[in-house]
Amino acid sequence: MTIKRLFVVFAFMFVFFCVLVGRLASIQLAKHDDYRFLAERQQKGTEEILALRGMILDRNNDILAYTKDDISFYLDKRMLKKGQKEKVAEKLASVFNKRKNYFINKIDQGKRNIKLVNKASKEQANDVGFVAVDGFFKMEDYSRVYPYGSLASQVLGYLGPENKGLSGIEKEYEEELKGENGLKFIEKDVLGRLISVEEKVSENSTPGKNVVLTIDKNIQRILEDELLAGLKKYEGNTASGLVMNPQTGEILAMSSVPNYDPANYFLFPDSARRNRCVSDMYEPGSTIKAVVMSMMIEEGLVNENEVIDTENGVYKIRGAVIRDVHKFEKLSVREVLEQSSNVGMVKLSDRIDENVFYKYLRDFGLGNKTFIDLSGEVSGVLKKPEKYSKISKKFIAHGYEVLVTPLQIASAFSALANGGKLYKPYVIKEIYTKDKTIYKSEPEFIRQVISEETSDKIKDFMIGVVEQGTASGAKVENVSIAGKTGTAQKLINKQYSSRHHNASFIGFFPADNPQLLVYVWVDSPKKEKYGGRVAAPIFKNIAQRIVEANLDLQPKQSEEKVEEGSFEVMFAGLNQTSNNPVKTSNYVNTTMKKKSETRVNRFTMPNLKDYSTREAVSILSQIGLNYKIIGSGKVNEQSIEPGSKIESGDIVYLKCSLSNNITNVKLN
Repeated sequence: MTIKRLFVVFAFMFVFFCVLVGRLASIQLAKHDDYRFLAERQQKGTEEILALRGMILDRNNDILAYTKDDISFYLDKRMLKKGQKEKVAEKLASVFNKRKNYFINKIDQGKRNIKLVNKASKEQANDVGFVAVDGFFKMEDYSRVYPYGSLASQVLGYLGPENKGLSGIEKEYEEELKGENGLKFIEKDVLGRLISVEEKVSENSTPGKNVVLTIDKNIQRILEDELLAGLKKYEGNTASGLVMNPQTGEILAMSSVPNYDPANYFLFPDSARRNRCVSDMYEPGSTIKAVVMSMMIEEGLVNENEVIDTENGVYKIRGAVIRDVHKFEKLSVREVLEQSSNVGMVKLSDRIDENVFYKYLRDFGLGNKTFIDLSGEVSGVLKKPEKYSKISKKFIAHGYEVLVTPLQIASAFSALANGGKLYKPYVIKEIYTKDKTIYKSEPEFIRQVISEETSDKIKDFMIGVVEQGTASGAKVENVSIAGKTGTAQKLINKQYSSRHHNASFIGFFPADNPQLLVYVWVDSPKKEKYGGRVAAPIFKNIAQRIVEANLDLQPKQSEEKVEEGSFEVMFAGLNQTSNNPVKTSNYVNTTMKKKSETRVNRFTMPNLKDYSTREAVSILSQIGLNYKIIGSGKVNEQSIEPGSKIESGDIVYLKCSLSNNITNVKLN
């Protein structure tokens, strides 16, 4: 019995030994490479080296966004040995100026991997140095910094949790800004502790490229300050604006308020993060009248002195009622724009063919994306002629049945201001690395929309809008301003509301050689509703501050002197037959100032000096004289001397300007 049992034990041991040998043979021979790989994987590994994201700078190289190379400290509690947490806590407390118990409590309350310090500076990380504690380690944890807070936030955009651009420049230029991460090959012990770094096979990270914007930080600050002040004063929902160079298409400032802090974007609603200048559409109201007037001038369909019956401000057509805010019986073509007459524009729009009308609007960029180098742009809405109703053209002519973005209307006005050239707007000035320039922008000409002569004429009209029209609130001392107001009822629940309006103004200066264009739009102001009373004063404050800060935009005193009597010499013979047709106006403005109510003698030339253009026209109409106006503003000189005998049908030439200084006169 005993021998049997002994035999069984030996047999069992023999079988076990054979299995063990077989298993060892399998490990050492058949699966040698597999297990070697697993062993190496436990001892060797890789760590990603994060790339520093590129900077975003303004046109003067002021930094608007940069990446801070922070470092966070962690502790893997599973690897912690007895007594080591006190060692870690003591070291961190000494560097980060906190109590030792603060870190001990963090360790005690945490599970597995614990973040002990969030985003320490590189200097602080160096002070911590090497701490010989199992499971204590540090990791790069970069932070995106916007040193001016919310300034230009909708242009700059922001980064998501994985440091990826989600809007604005951060999104549009993600590939350029992000850089390329590197790879570090490391060797660890069985506990996962770092032993060495294999430098020969490691790859360093490549920093992202730096992006320079056309934005001017100082102008951006002015724009945002005044938009916010205007929003509070007039109690609107939002206010948006932009400043651009009409000669190139460069965007110098762009903002909507309320705005947000890109570093804490998650604390703000989506509405604050939206760049309304490119993403929001609205019916522009009367600002579009300048565009429509320019196309009719270009096509030779109007004469500035021609008189239009404006129906005392109420005009019924095909069941629709067109109303004017300022009621006039009659207005000249120029005054139709100056006084922003809806009735006048509706009547004038009958003269232009629908297809020609549509083509000009498209050529000015309405209903099309501008393709600015920013994310989120929409195209707007512009009906094709085949979809027009019987009154569509009339309503588009005074700013309804068409949807535009602020950037579109600003680009169109740039063409009005710069000689008729449409340029592509842009915000990127340059992209570079530490070694070389990758990209440098140039103005991109798109098309010639109107002639230079028409541009000069419409600029002259828009000077009149500011000097004696609806935009008197936009006047800036010693600087000539040209522009146009806009007021449009908002469509609420498929009906136009008499309580909700879009109030806007767009202007440029100096008017004779425009260098800056400023656009302002206030959504649903409660204190006022008209563009001339809401947006124009905000424009004035913006323009005034920009001019005060920029000597190049301030008026220069002319050293030229005009000899006495030279004006009469220039006008010699002008009262003879003219090749240019001149209309006689029968309009008498019943709301004229008392100064213009002075009785006049039908046979003697009155003294019109220092009268406004409109006042002078009224007086000349009373005595039956034909006239031709040169310039705009107040009358400086007249071709027929005061007191001279006159006859019905004579032509008098009036030279007008914004100041009493005589400048060169062109008679066409």
